Amino acid sequence: MALSSFVEVLTEGAALVALLSRVGAPALPLALALRAAAEVVASLCIDRWARPRSPWAVVGALQLGSALLLALLALLIPTASGPLLAFVVVGVLTRLRVIHFGVLALAALASRAARTLPVVYGLGRAGAILAGPALAIGGSLGPSVAFALGAAAQAAGALWSHRVARYELRPASEADLSVELEAPASLVGSGSPATSARGLLAAIVVGSVALAIGRLALTTQSGAILEARFDELALARVLGLYFALAGTVAVLLQLGAVGRWLQRGALPVLNLGWATCYLLAQAGLSLLPPSAALALGARAVESELRNAVRTPIANLLYEVLPPERRAQSRTWVIGVALPLASVVGGLTLAALKSDPTLLAALGMAAAVVLVLATAAQNRAYSRAIAGDARRKNG
Repeated sequence: MALSSFVEVLTEGAALVALLSRVGAPALPLALALRAAAEVVASLCIDRWARPRSPWAVVGALQLGSALLLALLALLIPTASGPLLAFVVVGVLTRLRVIHFGVLALAALASRAARTLPVVYGLGRAGAILAGPALAIGGSLGPSVAFALGAAAQAAGALWSHRVARYELRPASEADLSVELEAPASLVGSGSPATSARGLLAAIVVGSVALAIGRLALTTQSGAILEARFDELALARVLGLYFALAGTVAVLLQLGAVGRWLQRGALPVLNLGWATCYLLAQAGLSLLPPSAALALGARAVESELRNAVRTPIANLLYEVLPPERRAQSRTWVIGVALPLASVVGGLTLAALKSDPTLLAALGMAAAVVLVLATAAQNRAYSRAIAGDARRKNG
């Protein structure tokens, strides 16, 4: 996880710098739409390939494929189409990691997920912290260096995953199997498990779509502010410092608070709290005078704070499903519904020339829907927990 975080932050920063500096912020909606379309195709293809394979084998193969693609991008990014291609490919690789690492984490941690998952993600953010200085220092050397370094790190991650998989692929003991099968069943609550699962998944889909559309507005608004204030070299240094500071805060939050709160049953509070912060960030971009601090602060809520708080929660919500259905459900929500929403929103914004008024209205509307969908997720999750308590007491 640490290696993947390092690679994703480093290559995302390098791709964003190259795209903003050489193509411009107005190209972001179209670039995000192309990225989303590629994510849908890749997610569905990888889902079919991954179904008969173990989570560790899938993650290791994804790391190896990522290393090869990043090495190729190191050669192609100086070309005219290189920045756009890099922006799309980096997004696809990140999407696939999010889907299948979540499946791996739930399978490996089982009943310890609520306590341990934030720690795993928190320690993984150490890689993101290291990527900040690497991007700032290497900015003057060009994005090719960043992609070559990312390729080397992913190759190391693939070797590590292969080493661990040899131990994880042994037959499960009866104790392990009972824990793995009991955890999802305890969250379906009273009534029909299928109905409970559909209700929660519907709320997750609506929230994911709203987040995807809102992210288009937020990324375009903050990107335009940064483009107007920094040249390519200065932007690389600013983003490098930002990644280091924001990543440090995210790690401290994950290690010191999130896991403890989740273990105490505060998942609904954290879930709605982050959605409210997102609404405030979007309101700031829409209503306040533009500034670099505002742009970076909004990005911190959407990216770093989301990774610290929302990501572990999103993984835990999938415990309502049996293990064999998690990968497919995550693929359809994270790999299909969310990118398709980005395609529609991105093409619309590109056709309308990313009008600032439209961006503000779209971002605010998406943030409000996200808050409402989050509240629905919390209700479904709380009903599941209450039903589980009644089942155990009855």
